[in-house]
This record gives sequence, C-alpha cells and structure tokens, in this order.
Amino acid sequence: MAQAESIPDFESGPFAEREKLGFRFADRLHRSGAEIDDAFFDSIRAVFTDPQIIELAAVAAAFEFFTRFVDSLRIPTTPLLAR
Repeated sequence: MAQAESIPDFESGPFAEREKLGFRFADRLHRSGAEIDDAFFDSIRAVFTDPQIIELAAVAAAFEFFTRFVDSLRIPTTPLLAR
C-alpha cells in the first residue's frame, strides 16, 4: 500500500509535530533502514525516549513484515464488510 493510501498527506494533516516525526520515521523505515541516518536519529532522540524509539521501530517493522508475509504467500485477507 502506498503512503498516500495509508496516511493521506500526514505532513499537512491534523497531527502534532511529534506525531509527524513518528510518521516520518515509519516512512523512512518503509523505504530503507539506511534512511534513518545519524542526523534523523538525533532528531528522533530529541523527542522520543529510547523505549519509545524501540516501539516505533518495532511497530513499523511489524507492519512491513505482515504485509510482505501475507502478500508473498498469497494469503487471502478478510474483505471489509459492506456498510
């Protein structure tokens, strides 16, 4: 799922700067762990505690894992219920 489909334009959305920084972290991790360079990591550390950074990384990585696992094995997902 592309960023635009999952979180439409979070940069201009109704999120606090701290939340946007968390989204930026997840977005960079989605593209490549190498995108979390020292300068960006320093900006994360200025706002989040070490346990919070671990949680951000774990949650973002888990969602990457689940999508790739399900898609690669062609596991059917439950369709949304019609409203």
